[in-house]
Amino acid sequence: MRNSIFLAFLFAHVLSWSQVTIPPSDPTAHPSYAAYLEAGRVKNLNARLVSAGELLEVYPENSKTFGWMASALYGNNRPDDAVMFSQWAMAFDSYNPETGFYGFTYSVFANRPTEAKLFLENMQAVGQDQATMQRDQQALSNYVNSLAKYPQLSTTVQLANGFLSDYNNRSIARAKATFENLATSLGATYEDIAQNATAEKILADWVNAEKAVEEGLISRALYTEALVFMAQLSEKVNFSFGQKLEPHLEKIVFDQKNYSLPLRYRAFLRLARVQAALKRWDKVLSSSSFMIDQLKGKAPSTAVLAKTYFYTVMALTEQQKYDEAAQIADGYINLLPKLKSPEYVAEAYYVLLRAYAFNKDVEKGKAIRKKAQEFLKIPGIENQTYAAFVTDGLSTTENILGEGAVVLSGNAYNDGLTLVGLKKYAEAALQFEKAREEEVKILEGLSILAQRGYLDKFQRINGNLAATYYETGQFDKIYDVIESNRSYSLLNDKRSTIKQLPLKELQSVLGANEAYLSFIDVSKGSTYEGTYLMCLVRKNDVTVKYNRSAGAFTDLLSDDKELIVLEKEMAKNEFRQPNLDYFTGAKARKTGMFGQGEFKLMTQYLRKHMEAKVVDGQYVFYQKEKVPDLLRRFYITFIDGLEDKLQGITKLTISPEGLTGTIPFDALMDGQGRYLAERFEMGYIPSASLLYSLRKQPKKKFEKNVLAFGGATYELHAAPKAPLSSIGDLEKLRYRVREDLEKGLPLDYAFATFQGKEPMSFLQGGRNEVVLIQKQVPLTDTRLDDMMTENELKRMSKANELGKYRALHLSSHASVHPYVFDLSAFAMTVKPNPVDGEDGMLVVGEVEKLNLPIDFVMLSACQTALGIESPGDGIKGLNQALFNAGVNSTLTSLWSVSDSGTMFLSVELYDRMFNKSMATPTALAEVKRNFIKGVYGDQTHPYFWAPFIYTGY
Repeated sequence: MRNSIFLAFLFAHVLSWSQVTIPPSDPTAHPSYAAYLEAGRVKNLNARLVSAGELLEVYPENSKTFGWMASALYGNNRPDDAVMFSQWAMAFDSYNPETGFYGFTYSVFANRPTEAKLFLENMQAVGQDQATMQRDQQALSNYVNSLAKYPQLSTTVQLANGFLSDYNNRSIARAKATFENLATSLGATYEDIAQNATAEKILADWVNAEKAVEEGLISRALYTEALVFMAQLSEKVNFSFGQKLEPHLEKIVFDQKNYSLPLRYRAFLRLARVQAALKRWDKVLSSSSFMIDQLKGKAPSTAVLAKTYFYTVMALTEQQKYDEAAQIADGYINLLPKLKSPEYVAEAYYVLLRAYAFNKDVEKGKAIRKKAQEFLKIPGIENQTYAAFVTDGLSTTENILGEGAVVLSGNAYNDGLTLVGLKKYAEAALQFEKAREEEVKILEGLSILAQRGYLDKFQRINGNLAATYYETGQFDKIYDVIESNRSYSLLNDKRSTIKQLPLKELQSVLGANEAYLSFIDVSKGSTYEGTYLMCLVRKNDVTVKYNRSAGAFTDLLSDDKELIVLEKEMAKNEFRQPNLDYFTGAKARKTGMFGQGEFKLMTQYLRKHMEAKVVDGQYVFYQKEKVPDLLRRFYITFIDGLEDKLQGITKLTISPEGLTGTIPFDALMDGQGRYLAERFEMGYIPSASLLYSLRKQPKKKFEKNVLAFGGATYELHAAPKAPLSSIGDLEKLRYRVREDLEKGLPLDYAFATFQGKEPMSFLQGGRNEVVLIQKQVPLTDTRLDDMMTENELKRMSKANELGKYRALHLSSHASVHPYVFDLSAFAMTVKPNPVDGEDGMLVVGEVEKLNLPIDFVMLSACQTALGIESPGDGIKGLNQALFNAGVNSTLTSLWSVSDSGTMFLSVELYDRMFNKSMATPTALAEVKRNFIKGVYGDQTHPYFWAPFIYTGY
């Protein structure tokens, strides 16, 4: 039904689409401009408006066309709309004093003094000769005074005359400030930007100009113009410098308070280009989706809105979120009949073709392909650079939408996907190998931070390459592919002595009864998910198998209505629409496969059953009877197929990828009802390279055993809450937090924004465990109560005092922030106001900067092993931050932990580590087994012991 409606719409607009022609480069040479002038001459106001609208669509980024539309609207007695279009005109050419002149007059007539003042100030800042200034002042004064007869404008007229008083001196002051602060950026050349030292000086001048902007000496339009101009130059001659402009562009795009919508859109156009070039598709999606929301009901033209759809659909497609891309494409298609710019039409064909083809919406794709082919027949279109959009879109999708022999497009990754679709796995493997070589060359030429934007595609290439190796029996190559996925992680760069560890080197450090199990997601970004290749390495052999995907969960996915409720809860928390198509039958389920979002949903479903609440002093579990069944299903999915190779193994180290990092493998239950923790010493590690580096490093002697922090008290933050009524406010808060973190400023306002009515509860059990550790473990120091502060931990870090201790124990609250990841933190003592610049919350970014040459850290808190999925880095959070800070091993948690259970675990663990000289993973395994046996009372449920995972060597 949906396809038939779409096709009916498509063919109903064939004639309107065919009217696109190649326009002259100068809009004054366009026939519609002549019509615009003639309509003005004969005073046909409606015709003048229509002609201006036509020009605006043909030349969507030209300041003149916005100005002509503003003039036509003013002539039609629509001054408010005239002001709006003048703002757009100024955003695209703030140099032109004429825009400010007319914008000022329209604003006064519209009774909008604030806008009038801004137009005038921009006009003055441009700088003109004395005679011109006098002429403009006189003309504007005459116009303002002519409006004095309108009583409703009396206040605005009075204010406008005030703005015009001392016009010359104010013009000179603003022009002087603009020249002194922005001359280097507004006057920059390609040669300037090509030279790094010169470019850095230009950027520094621009940043320093912000003070003059805030004082009103420089207009925000000119300030934005200068930044966009620098970004435009850098795109061609200094790409690395362009990357440095990204956060500045980003700040303007999301700053609704200080920048007008036209200025933010102007910055967005350049930001999206930079982010797309960096392949930061998540950021492209964030900025473009935000701009779509901002433009609703406010877009000055169809073309302006179309550009945001272009980037949104492209970002979703590049992330392989094909179903979502196709849905947004259905909205994009509605804009096509009104688009008159051939470049914008070409862009539309490119992303629409790919979105529909990759989502297997073949009929829609063929309909668009037919129109795209007709577009290429327009005389002269083949000589236009934007024609490449259409030809690329056609060639990329030809094998999906066309017939006949396979025609490769030259894009190795896309060709590999096409060949996989045709089950030509050997040929596909060659294409993915080529794509991987191309991507490695790009990655090796980038800084470590710049590599982040490319790793999502790099991982998708590796996932497909591993799958094609499996299908063609090249099992010996899969270990290397999996480890290459980890080779560009920030953690690997900081800690590993070898970037990508050869298989023989890994086997050299494995014990005779030890196995290393790593994963690679081969369904990453596709419509289906949760399909992994598992590589089990033992001392003398390697085994590679697929996990069983959704096979063990088929009945739950089909019949368990609780999953629908949970999906709705997750969607609400993640600011998205529930993904219920597979549950409701709106989309056919592929046998044995997880639909989009379902694997994550199932991991959350397990967590929900593993956690407990305390009611009247008693632990209450959610459907406790279901837990063994769920744990067996996950065991069947990830471990059962490897059982024959696990016989005789006593130590199992897991290197997870993506969502597998949230699964409590210790608690998975085999067919005999045994937890894996009963069978193996369980450990986790981000990569084989890190495992090797940690095992090969020299052993260090420590002066003391444990430094334990506990007994913190918590009060509510007194800072005013930041605005948080829209997704735009949330984005602004994210960037403010990021900026303040770089400056080392407290984030109490951000924590205040999300805090509840009551402060965090005091953890008596956490304090008790610290006291018991000190009693039981010799050479232990504590920081209790008022001494458990962020200031004290940072002081010790700076003074190199932490390196004296083998172990650091932190007992408190912690959380991974659901909306602003940078606020993920470990709570120290929290006061209403910052103490010596510290807000009491030790956030991820601050943890990374600590000096922690420590062997072991235990975060005795909730959910400290969780974080966000980050390409190359797996689950990025507090645990990874600790390793970046220099720690060798950690004990963190996957869910909210039991106060009493944690006390038993930590005290018993340290007793074995320091009094009985047991290795940490061995000691932990023994303690967990005691929990299971009931040694510590009625705390046998995995809730008490399974959340704690050991990461290290």
